[in-house]
Amino acid sequence: MIDALLIYPKLGSMDGMVVDLPLSIIHAASDSVKLGYSINTVDLRCEKGDWKEVLKGCLGQGALLAGLSVMTGTPLRYAREISNFIKSNYPDTKIVWGGPHVTILPETIREPFIDFLIRGFGSRPLSELINILKSRNGNYSEVKGLSYKQNGKAVHNARSPEHEMLYYKDIPYNLIDVNSSMYRRSYMGERLFPIFTSIGCPYRCSFCVSPTVYKAISGPKWKSFQDESVLEHIEYVAEHFNATHICFMDDTSFPDLKRMRVIFEKILERGIKVTLEFRGARVNEIDRMDDDFLDLLVKAGGRVMMVGVESASNRVLKSLQKGITKEQILRVNQKLAHHRGLIPHYNFIYGTPGETYEDLLETKDVVLQLLSDNPKAYFGFGSDWKPIPGSKMLEVAETQYDFVAPKTLDDWIQMDSSDAKTKIVHSWYTRRHNNLIKLMQIASFVVDDKVVRESSSNKTMVFRVLRLLSRIYKPIALFRLRFNFHYLLIEYELWRFMVRIMPYLKMS
Repeated sequence: MIDALLIYPKLGSMDGMVVDLPLSIIHAASDSVKLGYSINTVDLRCEKGDWKEVLKGCLGQGALLAGLSVMTGTPLRYAREISNFIKSNYPDTKIVWGGPHVTILPETIREPFIDFLIRGFGSRPLSELINILKSRNGNYSEVKGLSYKQNGKAVHNARSPEHEMLYYKDIPYNLIDVNSSMYRRSYMGERLFPIFTSIGCPYRCSFCVSPTVYKAISGPKWKSFQDESVLEHIEYVAEHFNATHICFMDDTSFPDLKRMRVIFEKILERGIKVTLEFRGARVNEIDRMDDDFLDLLVKAGGRVMMVGVESASNRVLKSLQKGITKEQILRVNQKLAHHRGLIPHYNFIYGTPGETYEDLLETKDVVLQLLSDNPKAYFGFGSDWKPIPGSKMLEVAETQYDFVAPKTLDDWIQMDSSDAKTKIVHSWYTRRHNNLIKLMQIASFVVDDKVVRESSSNKTMVFRVLRLLSRIYKPIALFRLRFNFHYLLIEYELWRFMVRIMPYLKMS
């Protein structure tokens, strides 16, 4: 019997395009592996056979504990199926869920197939839980962030007030085959290696999960790893795993520009040959970067900056508490246009409470301006607004628009707009508003040529067809956007069909 099997469930339609390393379960195993516990992992996104047979093979003689990393939406459905299967076939194995969903919704412990929740950071709590289960003393009260059932009642221990800062050599990457061909961006045919260079987020965006997740942290909500540790981490994964494309997975990487300048300078000094992608870059942070800084970033290997714009309506931006303006967005984009090789990838959120059709038209016009001013820029697929318990935006939706927040696990599963049976439509939408959201989402795949540009090295028949369709549809999408012709969106329904079948198509 092993001590714990950590499981990363399928995520849904996105598995057909993006499969990154399951850092959540790798990081969660760190303390347990250091203490010598027997830990196995399985990433069900990478398994081609029947997942039940896969789990039978992984469990073998059983496990003391089975842990699942869980996000809101479709992953909940998979996590529930997995948990019920383990309960039915391995009744002595305890089930623990962790991740952002249970961190903000501790009442999930009421589900009969769950024995424990780990809320917040999980490495130390998981090792302590394993120790208690092995010793059979049954005293869970000292485990920070643990939720459990006692005498039929839910008990929620206080979370740790500190950030979990893992030393890179303690991260057990060996638990996963990091060189698997499954860990790549399908459209790029390139493997991306994600690391964290900081933890947390100092901002208070009203729509975001971060303020709720980091509420329990005392002191600064954002904390960076030391420069030397970041550099050694990059060198380590480059040497041991042949990683050439590193993604800084931080919520935000650039609150401290002096720190990042030092990191870029030392990458060049040490001759580290990697390309860099930044998942967290904010307009207000880029606005503080001068040309010398951006030149240095590009020389050090900087290639993609994922920039959270969310909206280009100043009215909506104020309600989102982004601390940026439309004018600032346009100015930053023009600045980035001067730096060859640097691709800004602008992300948006549509349908936030109170957003109107006129607000979205303003965002649409700015998107077209961004692409005109900077031909290298990418227009990200805009996500639908999702309610986050404890967030200011959910409070606005409930008090001003009579929004009823999800109550059950099934309700939360349906919050996943990509996999939901029907398009999410909120009460403040008009028909035109909803149609324009659909148009902007489907047009985002083609108007910036990113499918053609990013998949050029992928010679599979699937992507050859996608590139052809992209070239054909681009002028149609641009016409629709420019003239606000968002009716008869047959292509949107075709896209939703493609999303559903994409995970089943052979991508390699």
